[in-house]
Amino acid sequence: MISDTCSCGEELEAPDFEGLVEAVVGHFDAAHPGLGLKALHVRDYLEAKERLSPDVERLPRIGPVAISEVEAERVTDVLAFFDRDAFAGNPAWAACYCMFHHVGSDELWSERSRATNREELRERLLSGATTAVIATVEDKVIGWCNATGRAAFPKHAGGSEPADELVGSIVCFVVAPPYRGHGVARRLLDGACELLRRAGFAFVEAYPTADASTAESAYRGTTSLYGAAGFDDVGDGVMRRSLT
Repeated sequence: MISDTCSCGEELEAPDFEGLVEAVVGHFDAAHPGLGLKALHVRDYLEAKERLSPDVERLPRIGPVAISEVEAERVTDVLAFFDRDAFAGNPAWAACYCMFHHVGSDELWSERSRATNREELRERLLSGATTAVIATVEDKVIGWCNATGRAAFPKHAGGSEPADELVGSIVCFVVAPPYRGHGVARRLLDGACELLRRAGFAFVEAYPTADASTAESAYRGTTSLYGAAGFDDVGDGVMRRSLT
């Protein structure tokens, strides 16, 4: 028998993986129907619990951090980072592969699997539709920042001033748990701004998390992080900085 325990405390058991998926979906349909949990979500979650790195304790010291743009030869390393390290300790988010902001619609997002998101991120990185910077320590990817033209993000595109073609957006930071608290996000932010400047954008925008209480909830960055990097609050949850 294999088992999983719901956050409500209910322990669910089944003889095999697919049986456990059915048991979890049945429990949520009966006990938590408002969440609309589907089999694909449960399957991805349970698989992630087995796949993700067990390393979640913060390291007291880390080696020198290097920041670089994601080039074609590093795409496999980026996918491996999301496969194992990025969401260690947080399997509920491990199917995202930083695609949520590119999809935009909650309804469409609810139909997507981990495999779909992983493959689309790979394609977007190789084609340049998504651009990003990574942080590495001894050549191991330990952090990521999605920094792409604003037009690529449905929930942010279409702003009247400045026009989309002038604005790059920073929408997501992910730092592996052992490397948090060492200034990696600030290094990623500096690298992301430089990436967007080199790409020809006149401005960079960010959409910080309000009242972030955990490292996970601060995935869009914080007002203090952006403020220290010269961003101004321009209203409606947007912070912006000139790149010229």
